[in-house]
Amino acid sequence: MSPETIPQITETIPQVTESIQQTVSLVIDWNEIIYILVGAIIGFLASIIVLVVERSLDKKGKINIYYLRTNQRGMNGLGWGFDKSGDGRLYLTIPIVFELQNTSNTTRVIRDVSLLLYSGKTFVGKMYQLPGMHITKRTGSQVTGEKDYHFGSEKGSYSFVLPPRSIQRQECEYIFAIQAKDKEANHFDTIIARYYDEKNKSHTFKVMNIDNAWEQKHYDMDEEWLVLDEKVSLPQK
Repeated sequence: MSPETIPQITETIPQVTESIQQTVSLVIDWNEIIYILVGAIIGFLASIIVLVVERSLDKKGKINIYYLRTNQRGMNGLGWGFDKSGDGRLYLTIPIVFELQNTSNTTRVIRDVSLLLYSGKTFVGKMYQLPGMHITKRTGSQVTGEKDYHFGSEKGSYSFVLPPRSIQRQECEYIFAIQAKDKEANHFDTIIARYYDEKNKSHTFKVMNIDNAWEQKHYDMDEEWLVLDEKVSLPQK
């Protein structure tokens, strides 16, 4: 080895050492980036899991529906039941006050609260959801009083929105009318309540049995709140 070669080798060694240090430093930087990315992914997944658990807990709870069969509005205090009009038509009128309770932490929907008439497993009809009525009282030919009654929610709708952990009262009235000649064809023995939830799933409950349908008779209003808790499978129409 010549004397000129020795200085060149000496100068090359620091350059190689510096290159190795830079390479090691670069590897360490990539490891840190990987750790940061993994930590971010874990944190993101953890936040999603927490959100799912919170929403699941919010939905816990249920809807409870309590009801009272009351007296008909503007009918001199007559109870619910069967009537016959002057033209011979037959009526079933059921005024009901509902108390709708939402025990969950999320908003719930009760849509199209209906009363259905069945004879055994045969569908007879759906009672009309009365949006309201105007009552005029007369003495002879003179008007002695007028009053408007409104049923259901806004614009007479029988669909209700229940805020979280709330209870609300709604006054409703249902009516079903037939011609006297159609009494046998419209015979029924069971009244079923039905509503749809926010997922459009139907819920059906037995309200009561009816003996002697279309026999002119009125029943006393309920003294205690009843609850819709007897679930039934809705027979096919």
